[in-house]
Amino acid sequence: MKKIFLFVFLLILISCKKSDDPIPHGNCDFVDFKYYKGEQDYLGKLQNNYILIGVDTSYSENQIRSFILTIDYFDQNYAYTIYNAGQYKFKEIPVRLKSAKTCEQITQIISELEQKTIIAYAHYTMKTDNCQNLIWEQIGNLCINSYGSNFYVKVFDENDLTDLNQKIAETHTELVKQNEFMPKWFELRATKNSNGDALKMANHFYKTGLFESSEPGITKYPVE
Repeated sequence: MKKIFLFVFLLILISCKKSDDPIPHGNCDFVDFKYYKGEQDYLGKLQNNYILIGVDTSYSENQIRSFILTIDYFDQNYAYTIYNAGQYKFKEIPVRLKSAKTCEQITQIISELEQKTIIAYAHYTMKTDNCQNLIWEQIGNLCINSYGSNFYVKVFDENDLTDLNQKIAETHTELVKQNEFMPKWFELRATKNSNGDALKMANHFYKTGLFESSEPGITKYPVE
């Protein structure tokens, strides 16, 4: 009798053992295309080992590094780079995950990260075979593509912004500025409070049929 009890007890312990991969499964919200000239432009497969995080430039690099150290599923041995480009409001950091995750797991991780005050946004990344910059210089051995918080909308008439202002209000996005040299183009921003990230919002604005064009800002990052 004691042997049977011990056996059952061991089974319970094994079944209750903490998983090595505690991230729960849920929905996959990854989007792999943007619209270009009215057609879906494929952006690439999901990169399962990396996530892009955006942090307001008011945070120092030391604060960012201290935060990254608190996240268990980040690879703490990875030598990441903190990018701070020009007048852009956010610093961007491609971080490597401790192990490859499914799309559902990455969706959950992004949701969890966006609950953190320091995180302005967390985005999926895409695989790419192209590791060259715009002037065909090799920038690394392995690159990923991702997108920031801003996207760009071209209106039909820059003197009538009724539809643009209405969609900004409906989607809880923000107007950043009008392009000085191409007045039909407006720079918008998606936040954690918007109806989706910048890629989803760019696609949504285009699909309404109210605008001539809508594009996210795709950026390439060397990660190895």
